[in-house]
Amino acid sequence: MDPITKLIEEFAHFPGVGPRQARRFAYYLLTRNADTLKEFTEALAKAKKTVGACISCYRLFSSGNTKTTHCMLCADTHRDTSLLMVVAHDVDVESVEKSSGYRGYYFVLGGTVPILETKPEERIRLKKLSSRVKEATGKGLKEIILALDLNPEGEHTGNFLTHSLAPLVKEHGIKISLLGRGLSTGTELQYSDPDTIKNALSNRAPAK
Repeated sequence: MDPITKLIEEFAHFPGVGPRQARRFAYYLLTRNADTLKEFTEALAKAKKTVGACISCYRLFSSGNTKTTHCMLCADTHRDTSLLMVVAHDVDVESVEKSSGYRGYYFVLGGTVPILETKPEERIRLKKLSSRVKEATGKGLKEIILALDLNPEGEHTGNFLTHSLAPLVKEHGIKISLLGRGLSTGTELQYSDPDTIKNALSNRAPAK
């Protein structure tokens, strides 16, 4: 395989990137000068070296040259310990934070569960979420908010989580809720504007 085709294939692995976009990315990089390419590769290498996953919410964050294991949000003791929001991706956390309508903690699943998946527990961080919920119950957790995309896969993931967490939430008297009106069907959380997310949070409803 020639180098250009290989580069295009690598870009095509990116989420939401099709063959056309992958080709554009590849040719864009190949037409940059040596200094630009050097800056790009150095930035990527530095990010890979200094960015890690928070041991509490699994959100990616930059720890710099420190040995910090918790992201800034999880380390904030002024946030509401009674709320835990479950999202699919890191970018969803950023979108919710921009809304300024939520002050609880987060958990990043790392994806969603495809409808025909036979081993759903292997596609998301279910065991880690269960452990996080158990830990949070000792700090006053009262509600788990499933903030997932309003599409078939997001709804399927929400149903799977509601069923999987049922024994745990029943034991500790925890409520599971879903984002309410404001988000339209088919919406991905990361593309929603702050006001829409804020309204959806205000109108959240119990999961069934």
